[in-house]
Amino acid sequence: MTVNGPDQPFETVAAAVEAVQPQLFYKMTGAFITMKNRKGSFHTRRRTLCAAFVFSCLLLFARHYYVYGQDKTDFPDGFDAVQAAPKSHRVIFENGFVRVLEVTVSPGTTVPMHHHRWPSLLLSWDTGGKAPHVRYRRADGSVRDIPSTEEAIHPGAWSVEWMKPEPMHAVEIVEAPDPKEPPDLRIEIKCHP
Repeated sequence: MTVNGPDQPFETVAAAVEAVQPQLFYKMTGAFITMKNRKGSFHTRRRTLCAAFVFSCLLLFARHYYVYGQDKTDFPDGFDAVQAAPKSHRVIFENGFVRVLEVTVSPGTTVPMHHHRWPSLLLSWDTGGKAPHVRYRRADGSVRDIPSTEEAIHPGAWSVEWMKPEPMHAVEIVEAPDPKEPPDLRIEIKCHP
């Protein structure tokens, strides 16, 4: 069987298909291949598939965060960090998507019980030296003691840490070096309440 190509006949359909370049669109009609030049159709399809993939991923993440933000047992009303600990948590920016908190805790103080309902990024200015001694108290009464450590002093750099939503907790700064560094920033990514 001979199949007509753009310049010459091909022996098989497979040989004709191998000769066709990606920018050409072909359609089977009986035993012949009719070729039409469709510039950009391959790229348009690829862009559409990429957009569909990205949209699907966003839907999965949105569903995850929608479900994540629904559990009110660990996040009771009135204990949001800004409400329960206004001396240490101050809103410096907020819109429908994010809330940015300035977090300042002085040595020798305890931040009252509070929660952080949304996942967030915690940005801290790090210059090395002596780290603070911290006691992290949970609502169930358990205490996690984080002793002070000594690190080499270095030029300042921002340290970024991903934080999952934190249920009820209190933070006690037992001992800390003289606070000359800027306050921490906590960028909360708002989910469905």
